[in-house]
Amino acid sequence: MLSSRTFLGIVLVVAAVNLAAFGVQRLFWVPVAIPSSSMEPTVDAGDRIFVRRTHQSQQQLARSVERGDVIVLRAPEEGHPLVVKRVVALPGESIQAKDGIIAIDDQQVLDETYLANRITDAGTAGADSVDINRTELTGTELYVMGDNRAHSIDSRSYGPIQLADVVGTISLRFWPPGRFGTVTGT
Repeated sequence: MLSSRTFLGIVLVVAAVNLAAFGVQRLFWVPVAIPSSSMEPTVDAGDRIFVRRTHQSQQQLARSVERGDVIVLRAPEEGHPLVVKRVVALPGESIQAKDGIIAIDDQQVLDETYLANRITDAGTAGADSVDINRTELTGTELYVMGDNRAHSIDSRSYGPIQLADVVGTISLRFWPPGRFGTVTGT
């Protein structure tokens, strides 16, 4: 039989280990519920994902983020909820669009294969028509958009986002169970 002092010691050790594991988990991964359809079909409303936190400086992040990356960021709206968006333009670039054709640095080079099979509300395949006035990004800004362009509040609404607002990238979808695994298109 364990003495009360030994039992208390075991309880304290187990509690400390669990607290440390929880702290490490929160330091590196954050669970996030997807609140809207703005990134469908990549991630759906109601999906639950783990976000791999970034611990890079803004300079490191500016060099490592790539066009097409799906990132999690603090939205520049009141309350700063976490949102998932796709990087469309990188620091130092310019972006503009006419009739849904997006140009980066005056070149129509944006290849959005992740939108190719999406069906819009009108029932036609392809990207939704979007016009963007020419926007010059600073060395600390990204331009992000949702994959479901017709139903996304993104840089078209709130402008470029700051690298400091990037929380991380999608690591794993853990809900619903039938879609468990890595997220394609990220």
